[in-house]
This record gives sequence, C-alpha cells and structure tokens, in this order.
Amino acid sequence: MRLFWIGAMLLIAGLCFWGVSSLVTPNGGDAEFQKMLEATEHVKSFRGVYVGSTASAEHSEKLWEVDCNHSIVYKKSQTSQTSGSPLEVKEDQLLVGLDRYAHDSDGSWVKTADKHVIYSGQWYCENLAQGSLRDLLPDTRAMLRNAMIGKADKKTVNGVRCQDWQFAMKSSTSGVHGTVCIGLDDHLPYEMTTDSGAHYSYSGYNQPIQLEVPEDILQSASATGGN
Repeated sequence: MRLFWIGAMLLIAGLCFWGVSSLVTPNGGDAEFQKMLEATEHVKSFRGVYVGSTASAEHSEKLWEVDCNHSIVYKKSQTSQTSGSPLEVKEDQLLVGLDRYAHDSDGSWVKTADKHVIYSGQWYCENLAQGSLRDLLPDTRAMLRNAMIGKADKKTVNGVRCQDWQFAMKSSTSGVHGTVCIGLDDHLPYEMTTDSGAHYSYSGYNQPIQLEVPEDILQSASATGGN
C-alpha cells in the first residue's frame, strides 16, 4: 500500500510539473511565430501576391510592393465576377508618405486629395516597423493571441526552404483555418493559405524595389525618406 501511495504522489507531481511547464513554456509554434513577429520588424521592403476565389464566384488578384526606405507602397488589384453579370473592379494605387496617386487610364499618375494617415505609405511603414502590418503580411500578433498552432511539413516557396505551420483562429470574431510557411533561416513568412481559398505569397525581403513611376514622384519619396 505504501508503494502505491508513493507511486500516486510521484504521478501527481509529474502531472503538476507538466501543467506548470506547459503554461510558462511556449510550444514550438508559439515560439516560431514570436520569431516571425520579431523578424518582420526588421523588414524594409518586400513583395506580396494574393489570389483568391469566393463561393459567390468572385475572383480576386492583388499585388503589393513595399519600400519603406522611401515610405512607398504600390498596390494593384483586380476583382472579377466569374458568373452572372460580368463585373470587374481594378485598383492601381501608389502611396508615397501621406500622398496618394491613382493610375489614370492614359497611363499618368494623378495625385489625389486624400491625406488621411491611415492606409498611407507612412502608416504602412510605421506598422511594418512594429510587426503589425496585418493586411499585407500575416497578422502574427492576432495569431499569437488567438490561434491554435501545429507543425506541418517543410517545403520550398519562392526558392526558400520553409516550415509549414497550421493555425486555427479561436477568437469570437474569426474562425479562419490555414497555414503559414516560415523561412527556416530568416523566420519570415513566405506563404499563407486559408480554408476560404485564399493564397498569399511573399518574396524579395529587404531587396531593392523597382517601380515604373515618374521620376518626380520617386524624388518626392526620397525627400520624404523612410522611417
């Protein structure tokens, strides 16, 4: 009987130790997502591509190029209805500091009157420096707070070896499931997919961004400077 109680006490002690350690020690996914958050805070430029389709037969493609050395964000998108009445919406926008330029049908860039800080080039770059650029990169902060994370397979994306991680958001406002592939060497995201059919890919981290825009706009960006 004495041996039974000793065994039981050891078992309870082991369970208590496991429970405490699981609370104070992040699992592999949490630790890797924390590294991803810290790595994105040092990114100054990158490219992103999004392709997705919805159940309502809507197809979207988006491209963005970010150069925070000059506080520039270029965004281009096209959304089309693949059934019923044909509908196509296009956006071709250049954000420089607080200035916004729209690409006109004649090929020229027209400066708009919008001077709002939110969603400006300056705003995007300030958020990137804080690791919270949630609409152009994975929302790592929200995932750390609200997602269950599990390890999947390794693969190559855009020529980079990365580790796939499955995530399931568990907040009251989001039930999204998907995957994020994080670079094995630099801990940056290279691909994200969701169960809704969205596919994101990221490349060109801290590489020069070549934009085909008028020289005077680029000079204005150089005068504005990065963060």
